[in-house]
Amino acid sequence: MIAVFFDGEQYFAIDDFCPHMGASLAGGYLENGVVTCPWHAWRFCIRDGRWCDNPKIKIDAFEVRVEGDAIQVRATPRGAETPSSEGQKA
Repeated sequence: MIAVFFDGEQYFAIDDFCPHMGASLAGGYLENGVVTCPWHAWRFCIRDGRWCDNPKIKIDAFEVRVEGDAIQVRATPRGAETPSSEGQKA
């Protein structure tokens, strides 16, 4: 599951599940590029999936593009491209 957020004029996508207890981050509170988990207030940057309280820990972040009325999300997390998927676009 992937959560998609609109912050300002751009879309971002991260793993929907909080690694703490599995809450849906899509149901969290978004402010200034940070989504707060609705269960226990863990905070994640929607740009790169970084956990705000310990930036060494991250959840997956995904590339997003808008084509017409469609919001497209690359299913492979950023930085996890394999040789067979490199060069392909979302």
